[in-house]
Amino acid sequence: MRKLILLLLLLAVPLFGATHRVSMLGFQLVPNDDEVYFESYDVTATNDVWDALVLIFEDGSTRTGVAGIFTVPQNYVDTANLVIVWSSTATSGDVEWDLDYRAVGGNDTESLDQSGTQEAVNTNDTAPSATNERMEITIALTDGNLAAGDVVLFELFRDKTDAGDTMAADAYVIEVYFEYNDA
Repeated sequence: MRKLILLLLLLAVPLFGATHRVSMLGFQLVPNDDEVYFESYDVTATNDVWDALVLIFEDGSTRTGVAGIFTVPQNYVDTANLVIVWSSTATSGDVEWDLDYRAVGGNDTESLDQSGTQEAVNTNDTAPSATNERMEITIALTDGNLAAGDVVLFELFRDKTDAGDTMAADAYVIEVYFEYNDA
């Protein structure tokens, strides 16, 4: 009997949760001006071998970015983060990343057409120590803003108007992830 109870308890409670990453870069991503655009990586890279698209954030003087939309996975439980994988030809200075977002949930309860953001988060990251090295920065999101199945409208910016962005070169983004735990 004890073995049966122990087995039932083990089956009812997950032993280990997992951390997942879901790409936020999809077909519906829209740059907000001409200083942000997709380009083949072989244009930026020295070796001209890999042709995958990267998202270029030019070294301009404004806050430029992209707007997009994604759905919070159904197995989302908590610990939401934005993870940006990026690089640059610069080897000094910092880049300032901003994310504004709004999560919309329910069925026939919330409008997708709202003004303003639910949360605005930002961080800066130091340029790679060598040209084209892979960089990764994580920004914590407020778990309570998000629920499984929510549609998230977002804008991701490189903010050259912020004094923290001192990197004098383009930043190129390889991937943007919504990172979360399922238990």
